[in-house]
Amino acid sequence: MSVDVKKLNAAAEAEAAKRYGELYLKALPGSGGIEKSRLEIATFNCSETMEEFEQVGLGLETVVIFRDESGAGHTGKVLLNLPGQLLLEHGHVNTYVLKKDAPLADGFIKLSELVNGFGGIVKYNSDGTMVCDGNGNPEYLYREADCQIVQARNGIAEYPPERCDDIVETLAGKSETFKAIHGDGVLFADTAQVLHAPPGVDPDTIPEELLPMVGKVRAEQKISTTRMIYMTKGMNVLLPRNTRHAFLGGLDGCVYLEFSTPSMDEADRFTDKRVIR
Repeated sequence: MSVDVKKLNAAAEAEAAKRYGELYLKALPGSGGIEKSRLEIATFNCSETMEEFEQVGLGLETVVIFRDESGAGHTGKVLLNLPGQLLLEHGHVNTYVLKKDAPLADGFIKLSELVNGFGGIVKYNSDGTMVCDGNGNPEYLYREADCQIVQARNGIAEYPPERCDDIVETLAGKSETFKAIHGDGVLFADTAQVLHAPPGVDPDTIPEELLPMVGKVRAEQKISTTRMIYMTKGMNVLLPRNTRHAFLGGLDGCVYLEFSTPSMDEADRFTDKRVIR
């Protein structure tokens, strides 16, 4: 399926890369910086100008994606939010690959009906880059045209055990841990678990200077979660599978590390249906 995607204009993309590069070096001064080829600038189909991108977007470096034959593995990423920039609310849920001709169980829906431009579950190299053919097109672990790739409508239900013969593979939604290493921000996540907070930091108290930013994104964006967690340098937070979450960068932006089970970004469930990941 062909879908038009909003892309940053050249000037905005260059400015975003520059600002993310500066933010990255502040957080990881001994790293040598981030290579441009390693930086993904995610607009989520929401921006074409820098002004729009400053409101919604994300910079990220995928360090590794590993999945063995059993489906087990891990992912590591560096995530960057500019000041006041929102990573839109989404969740990571179980995805089921079904036989092409299998009848679909009640309460489940094809990802092609949920995710804009969905073509299938892509293959990744260990360094986090997509495996592509000679023409630069992604190669698929499972193509949407060859099977049925589905999720529960509510994101939580398990596929009925009596229909297990229809399942080719179950791809578990990832669980992840965030560790803030620079700046601060607000994590919107009802079922998150705070693993560590630095001395003197109350994760349940949002500083007053960030409250106007929080009010703005709640008024303008689709955020369904009610709990807010203050993230500052040294905070460790666990997001179990199925945890719907969003992240807002603070006054100086925020850089945080993600450690997770295998990543499958193309199957993320965003609350705002316009999003294209």
